[in-house]
Amino acid sequence: MKRFQKNLLLLASAGSGKTFRLSDRIIELAARGAEPEKIVALTFTRKAAGEFADALLKKLADAAADPKKADELAERTTPADFELLLERMVKSLPKLTLGTMDGFFARIVKGFQYELGIAGGKFELLEGETANAAREAVMEKLLDGGLDPETEEEFVKIFRQATGSKEGTTVLNELEDFISGWHGVYLSSGNRPWGPAELMPTDVADWDKYKHDLIDAVRRDWPNVEITEKRQQTVLEPTLESFAKHTIGSGLLGDGKGLAKKILEAVRNTEGSIEVSHYKPMSITGTAAQAFRQLVDLAARCEFSAALERTRGIHGVIRKYDELLEKELRSRGKLGFDDVKRLMSAWIRTEDARLRREAVDFRLDANYQHWLLDEFQDTSQDEWDGLKSLVDEAVTGDDSSVFVVGDKKQAIYAWRGGKVGLFDELIDTYADGDETNPLSLKQDTMVDSWRSCPQILQLVNGVCGDAETIEYLFGSAADAWNRGWQDHVSAEPLTQPSSAGFSYVEVTPKDEMKQRVIDRMKEIGIGKKHLSCGVLVAKNDQVREWADALRAEHFQVVEEGVRKPGQDHPVGLMIWKLFCWLADPSDTFAKQTILMSPLGSALKHQYGGDWNAAWNALGCQCSETGFSETVRTWLTPLAGEWKAFGTHRLEDLLQALKKMDDEGVVQAREAADRIGRMEISQSPGVAAVQVMTIHKSKGLGFDVVFLPEISNEKIPSLQHFRRIVTEDWIMAAPPAWVRNLFPQLAAAETSWVNQQTYEALCKLYVALTRAKRGMYLYLTEPSKSADDDKSSYGSWIMNSLQMDSSAGSSHQYGQPDWHANVPSQKKPEASVSPELKPGTHKRARTTPSSGKDFINPLGIGDGTARLKGIAVHRALESVGWIDESGIPEFSPDISGILAPVFSTPEIRDLFSRKGANIKLHREQRIEAVIDGKWMSGVIDRLHIHAHDGTTVNLVEIIDFKTDRVANAAELEERYATQMDSYRAAVSRIYPKADIRCVMVSTVLKQVVR
Repeated sequence: MKRFQKNLLLLASAGSGKTFRLSDRIIELAARGAEPEKIVALTFTRKAAGEFADALLKKLADAAADPKKADELAERTTPADFELLLERMVKSLPKLTLGTMDGFFARIVKGFQYELGIAGGKFELLEGETANAAREAVMEKLLDGGLDPETEEEFVKIFRQATGSKEGTTVLNELEDFISGWHGVYLSSGNRPWGPAELMPTDVADWDKYKHDLIDAVRRDWPNVEITEKRQQTVLEPTLESFAKHTIGSGLLGDGKGLAKKILEAVRNTEGSIEVSHYKPMSITGTAAQAFRQLVDLAARCEFSAALERTRGIHGVIRKYDELLEKELRSRGKLGFDDVKRLMSAWIRTEDARLRREAVDFRLDANYQHWLLDEFQDTSQDEWDGLKSLVDEAVTGDDSSVFVVGDKKQAIYAWRGGKVGLFDELIDTYADGDETNPLSLKQDTMVDSWRSCPQILQLVNGVCGDAETIEYLFGSAADAWNRGWQDHVSAEPLTQPSSAGFSYVEVTPKDEMKQRVIDRMKEIGIGKKHLSCGVLVAKNDQVREWADALRAEHFQVVEEGVRKPGQDHPVGLMIWKLFCWLADPSDTFAKQTILMSPLGSALKHQYGGDWNAAWNALGCQCSETGFSETVRTWLTPLAGEWKAFGTHRLEDLLQALKKMDDEGVVQAREAADRIGRMEISQSPGVAAVQVMTIHKSKGLGFDVVFLPEISNEKIPSLQHFRRIVTEDWIMAAPPAWVRNLFPQLAAAETSWVNQQTYEALCKLYVALTRAKRGMYLYLTEPSKSADDDKSSYGSWIMNSLQMDSSAGSSHQYGQPDWHANVPSQKKPEASVSPELKPGTHKRARTTPSSGKDFINPLGIGDGTARLKGIAVHRALESVGWIDESGIPEFSPDISGILAPVFSTPEIRDLFSRKGANIKLHREQRIEAVIDGKWMSGVIDRLHIHAHDGTTVNLVEIIDFKTDRVANAAELEERYATQMDSYRAAVSRIYPKADIRCVMVSTVLKQVVR
C-alpha cells in the first residue's frame, strides 16, 4: 500500500493514466472513512466527468467480485470491504459531486443566489443556443439605438479599421468576435484605464501638420545620398509619395514593400546613418537620414496616440454593451457560465462581495472536505479565484484533502481563459519545502504512457523533445517548454515487437492529400478491422470538409463538435432561406437561393414562375398544416436524388420544425431565426472514423490517428495580436512597425508571442499523443514565402526528423504492415424489427385564419402592397398607450398612412388608457383546442380590463387590418371566423369576462367592432 498524501499536485503527461489515478484517489478517500457526498471531483467536460464515475464504479465492482482485483486495488489505495464500499458509493451517487467546474459553480450560485448578490430575479442559467440568442438580442439592441450618434459613428469607424473594412456575411461574425473579445477584457480589467491620455506622446493631428516639411527635407538632401545604381534614385519619389499619402490609423507606413519597408527596419535597428540594401547597398546620411528618422518617429507617435484614442472609443461601446447585458439579463437573474464564474470570484475584488462569500464558504466548508481538480492547466483565473478560498481551507484542515492533476504540455485553452501559470502559483502558495508537513502540497509526476506504443512515442520524443530545433525556430519563447520536457516511455509492456505499431510522416501535395489519406485508410482496413480511427484537424470548417469527403468514400463517420444544420449543407441552407423569404418577400438573396435549389424547380413547375402565388400558397400551407408538414410535403419527393447525408440533414430539420410547431411558433421570422441559429452537438459514437478538431480530441485516444492539414503558417501569427493588456493599462494594438519603436509595446508583444508559442507547442503535442498504435501525419510542401515557413509546424517537424521538404519525402518508425494481424470485425447479425402497434392520429392543427372564406393571411395585392402592409402592421405593434408615451415616430414610407389613422378620435380613444386598470399585451400568442382541433394564433393587441385591480371584467381582442375594402361590412364578413376563434380561445381563460373583438382598419380609418 502506497503512503497516503493528504495534499498532492500531480504533473501527468498524456496517456499516463490521470483518470485511473483520480478514481483510485476517490476510492482511497472513501476507504479511509470519507463520506462520498463530501468529495468534489471537478473537470472541464461532461464526458470526462462521466469517465470518472464509470472508472470508479467498475473498479469497485471488479474488486467486490474478484479477490485478486481486490488485492490489487487495496495495494494501490487502502484495504477495505469493497463490496460494502460499492454499496455506499452507489447509494451516494445522487449526492456525489463528480462533474464539470461550470456545473459546480452554477449549482452553488443557484443555491446561494441572494448571498452572492442576485436580487433582481430568479437565477436562470443561459447556455447553448439560448445564451447565444440572448447575447445576439442585446447586441442588436446596442446597434439599434443603444448608442448615441457620435459614439455610433466612432464605433463604425473603429470596427472598420479593426476588420479591414470587410463586407459581406462575415461582418456579423467579425462584429460578434470584436465585441465579445473586448468584453472579456472589460470584465477582467478592474480599475485599469483604457487608452490613458497621459500615455499619448503627441497629438494625432501633428502628422498632417509636419509631415510635408520633413518629406521636403529628404528631397532636398537626397542628391548627397551614396547610391551605386541609378534605379536607386528613382525609387525615392514613390516612397516619399506613399509616406505623404499615409493616413494615421490606416496601418502600414509607406507601401509596405521595397525601400519604405527597409527604411522602417533600418531606423529601428541603427542610429546615425541609415544603411539599407536596395538592389545594392545604400547609405542615407546627413539631413536626409535625420529627416527620415523624424518622419518615422512622428508617424509612430501619432499612430500610438491614435490607438489610445481608439481604445477609449472601444471602451465606451463595450461599457454600453455591458450595461445592456446588466439591464436585460444579469439584473433579471439570467446568467451565462462566464457570469457565474465572475460571481464566484467577485470576493477578490470588493469588500462587500468578500463578506457575502464568507457566509457561503462557511456552509460549503461543512458540506465538502475533499477536493479533486482535473486538467488544472485549463483553469482560468476567475475559476481559480472562485475555488481558492475553499481549497485554502481544505489544504490546511486536518480532516480534509486536496488532489490536483494536470499537464502543462496540454495547455491549449488559453484562448478561453486557461492560465497555465496557476501551476506555479499553486506551488508557490502551498509547497513549504517540508516533506513531513502534511499541510503542504506535495508534488509527483507521471510520464509513462499507458496509451501509446513505443513507435508512437518515438515520434513524440523526436519532435516534441528536440530542444535544439525548438530553440532554433522559436527562440526564448520555447524556454519553458524545453525546461519541462521529459522523454516519454511506453508503460505496458515496456518492450514490444516492431509490429506493435507504426508512425509515419510524409510531405504531400495539398491537392493530393485527401486521396492519400483515403487510400491509406483503405489499406489499413479502417471500418473493416477492430481499429478506432480519429482524423484531427485545426479548424471547424475542416471538420465538415473531411467528414463529407470520407462519407463520399462510404466510410462511416461521426463528427465531434457543433454543426449548424441550417447553414453547413445545401439542404439546410435551402430550408433556412425558404423561411427567410416567407418572413420577408423582399429578401432577394433568400429568393435567389431558393430559385437555384431543387425546391426552386419544384415551385416553378407548380406555379409557372409566379412567385407571388408561390409565396401566398406556402404561407397558407404553413398556417394550415404547420412548418414541418409543409417542408416535408415539398422536399420529401426531392430527397431521392440526394446522398444519405442530405436526407439525414432534412430529417434533423424536420424534427426541429416539428418542435416549433408543437411549441406554437407561427411566425416565419421566428422559424428562420431559430433554424439559422440552430446548432447540433455531435458526440463520438460507434462509427469507424471520428473527425474532430485537435482541441476536441484532448482526453481521447484512438488506435489510429491521421493528422492532415498540418499548417506551414508562422507561429504565432501577429495578425491576431489586437489587444495590449498590461498590469497598469489597456489599449488596442497599433501596427507592428509602431510597436517595434516603443519598448513598452514591444515588451507586451513579446509576452504575447511567448504565450501563443507555448500554446502552439502544446497543440501539436496533444495531437501526436492521441494515437495508440498508428500515427499518420501529412505535411504540405512549404511555400516560397519565407515568412510563411519560418517557425511553422511543418518546419519544426521536418527539421526535427531531418526530412527533405519536397513532395514524397517521408519518415517512419516501425513496420508499415503493423496492421496485418489485427482481426476483422464480424458483421452484426441482422436484427428482427419489432412489430409496431397501429399509429395514433395526432390532433389536427388549425389557425384562426384557416376558416376564412378569403384566405390570404400574409397580405393581399401585389408584392409591393404586401410589403407595405407588413411594415404598417409592425409599426402598429410598436404603439403603446398614446396618452402616456405618445405616438412613436414612424418611418417616412408609412407615416403618411398612419398619421390620419391616429387622427381619428375613436382610434385614439382605443389606444389610450386614461388611468384605467388595463394590462396591455402585444403580439400575444394563443393556443387552444377548439372543436377537437389544436388552434394556434397571434393576437395583435390584447387589453385586459380589471375594474377593481384583480377581477377581469372585460377583454378587448384587437386585430390590425390593412386590407383594401369598401366598407366595414366587407371586413367583418371576411374575418368573422378568425375573430370568433380568438373569442372562443380567450373565453376559456376569462370565462366570466365580457369578450369584445375589435378590428382597426388603416384603409377605412375606422374601429370595426
